[in-house]
Amino acid sequence: MPRWLLVVSVCAACGSSTHGTALPTKPSDADPDGPHRDAIAAQIKPFVDGEIVSGIVVAVYDAGRREIYGFGKGPGGAPPKGRTLFEIGAVTKVYTSLLFADAIQRREVALNTAIAELLPPGVTAPTREKKTISLGHLAVHSSGLPRLPATIERNADKADPYARYDEDALYRDLVHTELVAVPGQHIVYSNYGVGLLGFLLGKKIGGGYQDALTKRVLKPLRTQDTFFTVPADAQARRATGTNTDLAAAPYWTWDALAGAGALISSARDQLALVEAELDAAAGGKTALRPAMRLTQESQLDVKGENVGLGWQIDGAGRYWHNGGTGGFHAFVGFDPKTKRGVVILASTSVTILDHLADVLYKILDGTPVEPVKLATAEQLKPLAGSYDFAGQPIQVIAEAKRLYIEGPGEPRHRLVPISDHEFWFEELQTVATFERDQDKVARIVFAIGDRKLVAARKP
Repeated sequence: MPRWLLVVSVCAACGSSTHGTALPTKPSDADPDGPHRDAIAAQIKPFVDGEIVSGIVVAVYDAGRREIYGFGKGPGGAPPKGRTLFEIGAVTKVYTSLLFADAIQRREVALNTAIAELLPPGVTAPTREKKTISLGHLAVHSSGLPRLPATIERNADKADPYARYDEDALYRDLVHTELVAVPGQHIVYSNYGVGLLGFLLGKKIGGGYQDALTKRVLKPLRTQDTFFTVPADAQARRATGTNTDLAAAPYWTWDALAGAGALISSARDQLALVEAELDAAAGGKTALRPAMRLTQESQLDVKGENVGLGWQIDGAGRYWHNGGTGGFHAFVGFDPKTKRGVVILASTSVTILDHLADVLYKILDGTPVEPVKLATAEQLKPLAGSYDFAGQPIQVIAEAKRLYIEGPGEPRHRLVPISDHEFWFEELQTVATFERDQDKVARIVFAIGDRKLVAARKP
């Protein structure tokens, strides 16, 4: 994280948020086409042309009809397809929570099962104000556990941050962890928590998380392309991940916290999950449908946005989860009211792609949507120059279709365009807006919640 913007990240941390049918046994290589091809292609084109994403597959489900489209570069340089393999990151949490719901219905565990009951002798579970953590707390991110365990937090800048984080490391961190909130009182998104949930379920069910999820969830769903480790005969279908600058990023590997983000999958498998979830919501009786209905139940006594077990629920009642790793981003969502769903799998780690989900729902609804208009190479040039941020000099550099920002002694970071004057700063999850006085660029405004931090342009 750049030191010159440390104040931005500190302020950002002050905010809070709550934030069918199985695939055929031998799937065809041809992806299903449909009436929304041109509208979807028009929306994706600016992101590919603007060098924001290296490769992307968009899939939609509309009351029984599937469509899958690939754009940009996938394996071998051709556009990715429905069976191209992507890291899906935190979308894995949907599967972990489905395993949890299945175990609840088998009466192996309960929502209020204390995690202390599942830990070995000598490993203590953290508490706060004498409140203990339950499995349900882990599933809805209300455990009070921080986002990451201390060992991983110290190594957060590593290219493969979860690698070699094993059972012993998890136990050591648990013993020394201090909760950031009282269990059950606040939603604090935590990979630590859901990773621990998967780990404990694997211990309780037997065989470990990977074995339990494979037997209890992946096999009943008859997944074709969802793996912890990509087999040799599928390696040619694996996409290469890229960072925001479209440079190749290493794959991530997982151990004890695999339940938080380890899965690799395809748009076809994720679209099949969407169809199964919609079937469950409609009262379906086949594999895992009762467990899916349990994961879809709202867990908070609030109106509007809510959470299920593994799902976020937006104000319109649509279910969704996103996920990202060092080189990939994923979004999966569905709407039980309209029987529609969307899947976005990208081989670039950039979260602004989530905004395409709303656009895709509008396209399925027949609502015209203008494609985003991003800054051109010529429009980027006037933004380059020197700026003053609270006494710290920063530089903005324009190179062809890309804009970068850097501080003294720091590597530069890409500012990803979201309009002709607004840019997404991925590392800080914030928007940087270039403002003008009359016809000249005068400042950069960083929006952090309801705060605005300004870097004035130097003469």
